[in-house]
Amino acid sequence: MHMEIEAIEYRKREITNKFGEWTNHNIHLDEDIYTIGQQITGAEVKLRRILQAIADIVYRPFEKLRVLDLACLEGLYGIELALHGAEVVAIEGREANIEKARFVKDVLSLHNLQLVQDDVRNLSREKYGCFDVVLCIGILYHLDAPDVFSFLDKIADVCKKVVILDTHVSMSAEKCYIYKEQKYWGCSYLEHNDNSTPEEKNKLLWASLDNLTSFWPTRPSLYNLLSEVGFTSVYECHNPAVIKYEIMRQKKEADRNTFMGIKGERQNIISSPIANKIAQERWPEKEELEL
Repeated sequence: MHMEIEAIEYRKREITNKFGEWTNHNIHLDEDIYTIGQQITGAEVKLRRILQAIADIVYRPFEKLRVLDLACLEGLYGIELALHGAEVVAIEGREANIEKARFVKDVLSLHNLQLVQDDVRNLSREKYGCFDVVLCIGILYHLDAPDVFSFLDKIADVCKKVVILDTHVSMSAEKCYIYKEQKYWGCSYLEHNDNSTPEEKNKLLWASLDNLTSFWPTRPSLYNLLSEVGFTSVYECHNPAVIKYEIMRQKKEADRNTFMGIKGERQNIISSPIANKIAQERWPEKEELEL
């Protein structure tokens, strides 16, 4: 049943008074009412990229898709896909974010959207089932080693077709970790101070839940990790474009982009059978190429 304008405005004030203003996801609720306001705030541009990528890669009606939105923040991506008819499960660790998403779900009557407050590191097939599409937007770079590796392993286990990751990558190979006998390089990033209390950590809506640092793999290590956990192709998306000031810091490469891991059947070459005996190559780090 459609919620009246006055009720929407009242409930929005209640949510804002208790949990604060929306920080990123500007969603149209009714008439001229948005969660943030009648302006482009940035996430909508990236949403266009994600939506188009799913339509182009999966090539099935949205109504036939089961989608997982990991660390959904205020729910924009999962809500958009639910509006297109997909069955969506969205997981978010912080109460403030999940309650904002629940409010929008109620306003838009999205019965095909399930919202769960949980730590994404608890992801498993037994708990949540399998999905055609997994969204990992802005969460991978908030996890530390070894969680970042096991998390992608869990994603691969529940993902039937494509994972879309929008994430930072390290521009330098400063640290090395070994996961399942393979080396992965990257750098550490500070999430919280050593003396931060659980309450202080919880209030930082754009930081990790509890780990003090996170590990950002390099591009080659991310490619290699996605291949090792079971994705047969890995791509970077450049169009539809997402032009943001923070990805053009006078660098030749951006330290953030949208990556897609596609799960399919590994193909054998008929015209040159000997090539099938060659082991799957791993991307070398820049430092290895310079040796």
